[in-house]
Amino acid sequence: MAREIKALLDEEIAQYAARNPESRAMFERAKQSLPGGNTRTGVHIDPFPIYADYGAGTYLYDIDGHQLLDFVNNNTALPLGHAHPEIVAALQEAVARGTGFSRPLALEVEMAELLRARMPTLEKVRFCSSGTEAVLNALRVARAFTGRSKIAKFEGAYHGIDDSALVSYLPPVGPELGPERTPQGVASSAGLMAHTLAETVVLPFNDAEACGEIIAAHGAELAAVIVDPLSTAAGLALPEDGFLARLRELTDRVGALLIFDEIVSFRLGPAGTHGEYGVCPDLVCFGKVISGGTPGAVFGGRADAMDLYDPAGGPQIQQSGTFNANPIAMVAGLKTLQLLTGPAYEQMRGMAQRAATGLEAAFATAGIAARVLVAGSMFRIYFLEELPRNFRQASRDDAQLQRWLFFALLNRGIYTRVGGNASLVTQEQHVDELVATVGACLQTL
Repeated sequence: MAREIKALLDEEIAQYAARNPESRAMFERAKQSLPGGNTRTGVHIDPFPIYADYGAGTYLYDIDGHQLLDFVNNNTALPLGHAHPEIVAALQEAVARGTGFSRPLALEVEMAELLRARMPTLEKVRFCSSGTEAVLNALRVARAFTGRSKIAKFEGAYHGIDDSALVSYLPPVGPELGPERTPQGVASSAGLMAHTLAETVVLPFNDAEACGEIIAAHGAELAAVIVDPLSTAAGLALPEDGFLARLRELTDRVGALLIFDEIVSFRLGPAGTHGEYGVCPDLVCFGKVISGGTPGAVFGGRADAMDLYDPAGGPQIQQSGTFNANPIAMVAGLKTLQLLTGPAYEQMRGMAQRAATGLEAAFATAGIAARVLVAGSMFRIYFLEELPRNFRQASRDDAQLQRWLFFALLNRGIYTRVGGNASLVTQEQHVDELVATVGACLQTL
């Protein structure tokens, strides 16, 4: 079958290239000024990416004039869809009043109060401009608060581009990773500080026993354990019963802080994963959704740790930034959170479940071994017999089949990435179109 898939993939790529001459030309032009032709490693596509023109509702429009049914939502950041009228109106009003003032804003206070009311674990918060900055600051708080230097993270997890975050982020699976239950840290980027690997402990997701042994071994030096509770970048896997609660117990036992990276998993519900699973971390990081799809992020948690930022007390930690809590991010974030009610989350979850049910039926009809995982408004296709528990299992997914399906759907007007996300503007007909198109594509296998 591998040879057949390769031939079908080549056909889809040839059709893709023929359908998108403007994007191909733009890519050649872009490479003269931008390494790789863009500024986001994650949007690189071989042979070239589609260049977006604009978005409206559930559709994305590219510079070749194609309308694409969008299930990517700018990598989960747009739960309201593209250019939601209320967000657009709020942003237009905000821009007309000025985009930055080098002064605190009442909007900043309102946003902080809304977050605290929604998630009591956020006793105090600070704003920044990206998810990477939120994680960087949370790790710094943990080190300052505990007086320790080591950070533990999970194999395959993405937490931005800080040095500690770029250890064992989607590494090639080989002997250098060590045993599955005792993974070894590997650098996922050139240019990391020399001590980074020694100061970063790598854990296996969903293996509470192994985590307990590793955390205990490093406990006296461990400042924090950071976890994406849904292991989204490592493939998307649900935490097994009691796993997050066990991490809470283990970090308490050694005096380390527990940090939830909810930058993606905030799509699970109004209070994110910790609201859904009832496990309270010491610190939480938010981005993407939290600023309404504009550049902005939040980190916060227990007051005694966050008070290290208070200038009246020193401050012990410096954090500044021209665009922190800027009015654009605050306005978009406030309006988005006001619209993302409990029923809104349930509506999106229902659309994701409808997609998963329909897709699994389509794969079964075609005789293709595949499973579809749902986490809140997100759904993830695996060409596997069973859903994976962790990064190593997720890495066994059939990359060539995924690549074929990506191009096959794109050529038929649907934009996905190994699955997708439902937004508030996703309707049953959109999901049914996806399922029907996947079914039609599978008939060619």
